Amino acid sequence: MSVVYLHIGLPKTGTTHLQDRLWRNRDLALDSSGLLYPGNEIADHFHAAAHLQPERYLDWVDPEFASAWPTMVAQMKAWPERSLVSHELLATATEPQIGKLMSDLGFADDVHVVVTVRDLGRQLPSVWQENVKNQRTATFAEFVDSVRAHAGGPHTPAAGGDGPSRQARVGEEPFWEFQDYVRILRTWAPFVGPDRVHVITVPQTRGGDELWNRFLSVIGVDPAALTIAVPDLNSSLSAVQTEFVRRLNTRLQPDAIEWRRYERVMKGQIIGEILFAERGGTPRRISGEQLAWAAEQSRAMIAEIAAAGYRIAGDLDDLALARPDDAVPEPTDADVLEVALDTVAALVVSAPLPRVRPRWQTRAANVVRRGRRRVLGMRRHLR
Repeated sequence: MSVVYLHIGLPKTGTTHLQDRLWRNRDLALDSSGLLYPGNEIADHFHAAAHLQPERYLDWVDPEFASAWPTMVAQMKAWPERSLVSHELLATATEPQIGKLMSDLGFADDVHVVVTVRDLGRQLPSVWQENVKNQRTATFAEFVDSVRAHAGGPHTPAAGGDGPSRQARVGEEPFWEFQDYVRILRTWAPFVGPDRVHVITVPQTRGGDELWNRFLSVIGVDPAALTIAVPDLNSSLSAVQTEFVRRLNTRLQPDAIEWRRYERVMKGQIIGEILFAERGGTPRRISGEQLAWAAEQSRAMIAEIAAAGYRIAGDLDDLALARPDDAVPEPTDADVLEVALDTVAALVVSAPLPRVRPRWQTRAANVVRRGRRRVLGMRRHLR
């Protein structure tokens, strides 16, 4: 029986770790459990999701990779058992785009939709930090205010009048388009039926293999056979580090720096090599009135998921908000300055040495300079 599982996100719910681990163990999964993780490269899943939505992801739709999805479809079509497609960009697909994808999968006897979901208490700081790491300048308070303003009220999570294809409005901080799991699943469910929609909750406790085991249980894979481990890379910044990057972004907007340079220097070197190397520091947390609102919003969203008839892997209580032990103080100017100085020092230590003129060039220049002085001296003497 041919079955296809579509893992559609959400972003910042451990998707990268799951995808990396699945890719490295794809041969073991095929041999032990009959699961095909298609594609010739792991990036094929990204290209497939981007090409499905060319207007939404115009900058990423590269004609060179247009064959990624047809190749994956051919591989799945030739495989008589289970297959898995996984990328979080699928979360933003519209109804016509989902219809096209389902048509491409018409060969399958069954299609299931899988979504990994994490509580708002962790998602709000995590998504805000990701936005900051991509040139955004809003403070955390401004970000949460924007999220609240566009949530549509505690009992109507961002379904809004714009429908499932809603793009972020001008001035709206990016969040709900990828994180409104109520609306996203409401868009996808009619194509497969609610009994073929699987909601996997991200455990409250970080670390361990619980999320991995929950995911594999949904797609029917024995975790014991997948023995290739992957590093659990924690790519999070502390609250002070994030504030430093946010302030630096105010001087590094698109009119001041091209994206390629920002991506390589800011994201690749400053964040990826310098700041990530400095472990420690308290991460940003939601608290106070923000926490109270997020808890109410979460209760409404959890209730809608519970009533929808989806299959739940894990516990819906994982999506409820836990009150933190104590409030996290705002980063001070002195804190941010310390991070800035450490960062500049690291850049100086690692920067390539400036070019030094070879000695022979210096000597030659000095010979020319002496000759010029003699000529000028003779001219002045003859006047």
